[in-house]
Amino acid sequence: MKNLLTKTFSIAVALLLTGIPFFFSGCNKDAVEVERAMHILINGYNGGEHPLLIAIDTTVFDHKDGAFIIQPQSNINFATAYSYKIPKKRLVTLTDTITKKVVYSAELPENTIKVNFNYLYFDGKVQEVVPPAPDPNTNKLGFYIYDKSIDFPIDISLQKINPTSGDVRKEYIAKNVLPGRWIYVDYLPSKDFEKSGDLMNATVHFTKANTPDEWAFDNDEAKSKLPAVGFFFPRLTDKGKVQPYFIAPKVPNQTFSRLFFYLD
Repeated sequence: MKNLLTKTFSIAVALLLTGIPFFFSGCNKDAVEVERAMHILINGYNGGEHPLLIAIDTTVFDHKDGAFIIQPQSNINFATAYSYKIPKKRLVTLTDTITKKVVYSAELPENTIKVNFNYLYFDGKVQEVVPPAPDPNTNKLGFYIYDKSIDFPIDISLQKINPTSGDVRKEYIAKNVLPGRWIYVDYLPSKDFEKSGDLMNATVHFTKANTPDEWAFDNDEAKSKLPAVGFFFPRLTDKGKVQPYFIAPKVPNQTFSRLFFYLD
């Protein structure tokens, strides 16, 4: 009887041990296929003649009544939260809707939750964006003004009006900016513009250089005076940021594109 119990116990242990690898195999499979999410931004400018279609791996953004289609001569400001389970090579592509040619392709990075892609196309070619290296002691803001009708330098400033006293607070961000070329400036916010609340009530002004109120873009205040909140300027404790901006005044209701990851 003792031998029978021992034999029965041994068989049970063997079966238990045999099942353990299958149990952990199942657990590992679930772990591998856990759902992940990545915030993806695509920024820039489509200066081509045809609309562009965005795709991330097998997901094609052609719905929502065409709202995701990038129209010709328009800035690109695309953002999405992309979910996936199995890590593998995935591509972000922009495809010409007329010629069906892929005009831009980039691989999604691994092990990250946020990524930014820039596609800047004008004057018949893709323009390379080469920002300077970060400086841990300051922030760097870059500006490219794309308007061939402008042949004069431009000043860029931040302004806000005190609602109680009516006093105007003004801070120059960049002076004598020439259209058609990149300019980068060091930037640390002054006391009047160091908090998110300060920027909520501020505006960015583009004026002819060395003039206080001559609007730079078609001499039009609406085109040359923009809400500051959409620029996501660095705040009080921010240092080491590099933030390029592509300014296209001729694009209605979509004057600029942020060429960096701007979501918190």
